[in-house]
Amino acid sequence: MRNLLVIFLFITSFLFAQDNYNTVSVGLSTGLISEMGSIEGYSVPVFNLDVSKQLTPGVSLLSDFMFGFSDGSGWHVNNENFWYDVNFHSVSMLLSLNLLNLGDIPRDNRKFAINLKGGLGFLGISGNNTNGEINQSMFSSSAVSIPTGLELRYKLSSNLQACASFNQVFPMGPGLDGIALKDENSGWDFGFKTMNIGVSYTFGKNESSMAWINPIDVVSTKVDIVQKEISTLSIDTDGDGVADKFDKDNNTPLGVAVDGSGQPLDVDADGIADYKDIDPFTSPGVAVDSSGRELDDDQDGVPNSMDEEPNSPIGCTVNFQGRQIVGKGAFLPTVYFDVASSEVSYSNYQRLATVASVLKANPGYKLRVIGFADSVGSTDSNYKLGLKRANAVIESLVNTFGIELERMIADSQGENNLLANEDQKMQFKVTSDGLTQTKNFKSLNRRVQFIIE
Repeated sequence: MRNLLVIFLFITSFLFAQDNYNTVSVGLSTGLISEMGSIEGYSVPVFNLDVSKQLTPGVSLLSDFMFGFSDGSGWHVNNENFWYDVNFHSVSMLLSLNLLNLGDIPRDNRKFAINLKGGLGFLGISGNNTNGEINQSMFSSSAVSIPTGLELRYKLSSNLQACASFNQVFPMGPGLDGIALKDENSGWDFGFKTMNIGVSYTFGKNESSMAWINPIDVVSTKVDIVQKEISTLSIDTDGDGVADKFDKDNNTPLGVAVDGSGQPLDVDADGIADYKDIDPFTSPGVAVDSSGRELDDDQDGVPNSMDEEPNSPIGCTVNFQGRQIVGKGAFLPTVYFDVASSEVSYSNYQRLATVASVLKANPGYKLRVIGFADSVGSTDSNYKLGLKRANAVIESLVNTFGIELERMIADSQGENNLLANEDQKMQFKVTSDGLTQTKNFKSLNRRVQFIIE
């Protein structure tokens, strides 16, 4: 029994952690005690020490330690001059219900609290009465008692409260006077009552005590937090279809395809997003520049991973393997274009520099510049678009690199001789919801190629 009591006290004081509100209080009170058995009487003083833990705004768990003195005298059925003089002590575990927290009372106006208490306790008594010595151990079977009470609290400050209480204790055995009820078949006594006044102090580093908040306010606050969390799910600053809360790149340009985390797609996994990648189909693991183009150290138009002679002299003509050759079989890099565009982008100027270097190193070479288009649109419009692309490339070679206009001839194949099969699609990602994302190869057909004549 003693070990069980220790466990109860430990739970009361230390089990629950304080989060947003202060929840642990210590109270001290004193007052008047009145025996309600066969011999009635009032005496002082009685002392109470309370340690409480607020579980919710309306419910707290309370440990109460009480001790005091009681004496009285009067008429008894067997003895006209009956008297008693004892001291007593008890320990109790109680639940306390804050009645005002059952209603909607604004927190800012809360000054009073009315607590209804009840629980289980153990009562020890020692002293004398007319019949002899009284000695009731606090841990005997007859020491079990049921404490109840009604308490009024007034908040003096955020942590300090004044308390007034009325308490009734129903012991299983005889009361403080040592006399059982007249009905010998009942082991219960009417018990005794106390009236106390005192103070209670709430410990903690938070601004508010849980006992003084409105539970409706707590629920409302939590609902507001949830609503704010939900509202963030609909905010998509960059308009990429991924909410800002989950978006790892919240500055994606409008219209750029992204994955489930909001990051721009990178089909070839070279670290350059597709919308910035000049060559979105580089081989796995190859080194690329900041534009996503594979490095070409000798600038012969053949990327390092395919170049069998990576140290070719600048301006020499090479085949598709990077081997130096002379004449019409030379390889020259291809220039690519955006959809329906004939504008030579900045990303293609490194390729044009390679073409210009070859022409300058070989004054006898003439160049046929052939424009191509994808299959979207009519045959006639695609032919004209291919020719516009060829002329745009020639203009760049003339104006930027100083190549003579008469050394180049513009030609067009339009949508003929497609380099890549446009009906074929490549799977490049499976999203978290199981959807497969694909991409076709039309961009490879929007190009200009060169033939040395």
